[in-house]
Amino acid sequence: MLSQVFIFKDCPPPQAVAKLRQWGIEVVALAECPGVQRVFKYRLREVIRGKIAVVVGDKELAQRLGVAYASYQEVEDFLRYLDREVSPAYMPYLQ
Repeated sequence: MLSQVFIFKDCPPPQAVAKLRQWGIEVVALAECPGVQRVFKYRLREVIRGKIAVVVGDKELAQRLGVAYASYQEVEDFLRYLDREVSPAYMPYLQ
C-alpha cells in the first residue's frame, strides 16, 4: 500500500501533527517547526516519490507538483472525520 505525506507550507498545529502520525501519515513542513521535519522546495520530489502527497496551504505548489491540495481547515475536518467515522482497527490499512 502507498504511504502518505502531508506537506505543510507553514508550521502545522501540534495536535494535527500528532493525529496524522497516529494514523501513520508522514508530516513535513516547508518552514522550520519544532518536532516536524523541514523540507526545502527543491527536495520535495524526493519526499513525494511513491507516496500519496497532500500540500497544505499552498495551492500553486500542489498544482506544480501534480499532487492533492488541502487547506488547514480541510485537514482539521479530515482529522475529525477519522476520529468520528473510522475505527482505529483500520489504522494498519491506512499505513
